Amino acid sequence: MKKKYNFVLINFFRVTNPYSGASEVSYNFFKNIPSKNKRLIQLSNIRQKEKSVKTIIAKSKIDKVLKIFKMAKITEQLCKNKNNSVIILEGASWIGYTVLFYLLVKKKLKNSKFIYHSHNIEFLLRKKKNGFLISILTKHFEKYISKKFDIFTAVSNMDKKKIKEIYGSKSLLLPNGINFPDIEKVQKKKLKYEYIFFCGSIDYLPNKEALDILIKKIMPLVIKKNTTIKLVVSGSRKIPYKESYLENIGFVSKKEFYSYLKGASLFVNPMKTAFGSQVKMISALVFGKTIIASKTAILGLDLNNHFSKIHIANNPKIFSELILKNISAKKINKPNSQFYQKKYSIKKITSDFINKI
Repeated sequence: MKKKYNFVLINFFRVTNPYSGASEVSYNFFKNIPSKNKRLIQLSNIRQKEKSVKTIIAKSKIDKVLKIFKMAKITEQLCKNKNNSVIILEGASWIGYTVLFYLLVKKKLKNSKFIYHSHNIEFLLRKKKNGFLISILTKHFEKYISKKFDIFTAVSNMDKKKIKEIYGSKSLLLPNGINFPDIEKVQKKKLKYEYIFFCGSIDYLPNKEALDILIKKIMPLVIKKNTTIKLVVSGSRKIPYKESYLENIGFVSKKEFYSYLKGASLFVNPMKTAFGSQVKMISALVFGKTIIASKTAILGLDLNNHFSKIHIANNPKIFSELILKNISAKKINKPNSQFYQKKYSIKKITSDFINKI
């Protein structure tokens, strides 16, 4: 990076101490920007202190809208009289907030470059989970940002094509990635039984749907043939199931999550709805796990067809049969792991992207 840029990242949700896939992506992206001249401004309902991070407390949706005015003022102060400022707005929140922020600062920061870091095509998500009005507004706002911003990113080549189809706009690829540990040094969780692993907060509807499919349709078929297999679930403190084969470990630290992931016989994900690319799937790939998943769960992932450790099933019966067939697979496939460590390193992904802009 020849020129020294002044980076300001805007998050309309908390990303420090990451608690979800979206917050992890945003936080790791910020941390890996290869520059000392960077600041992150975030809205949060709890106080957070961290170097180069400004946290603004917002307790409600109305409060959040009001605090966007404060975010705009702080950004103006950070970028005033600077010709090399890059303002990156994170897209894992309603795009209406991005539009409001942009309208507040665009005239005063004409020399700044604006980048929208999309985590998915939000219109498609809102069309699935929200009403008609929110969907239409989202489509209008997303098109506006795709035309007005200097760079509009896409998380996958599939999303690049859809952005072009829906909005007639070009986008720059910025894939999701993760900060992963030295996998060799991760302590494998040792339990008294073989287990398959599923993760994701059920506050996010697609995760709740996937868990319902696992509990109601897939696991009964598995247990009928093999009563010793357990399902370990993480991501939510409480879940509405208490089956004997189920162990909910709740919301765990990243270190503990990796320990359970490494010790699992299989990683499973029967999602029927998905947007962008999922951090949990990337984590499983990086750890070289044997994966049983729906076709939807792998959308947006750049997979190597030479590796056959991902088994696709959209039918509960076939899904259960694949679990039974592969339950004794190696905990880690090293060639697979090494390939995806290179592909999904957030440090490399971020550095490559910053050099492009």
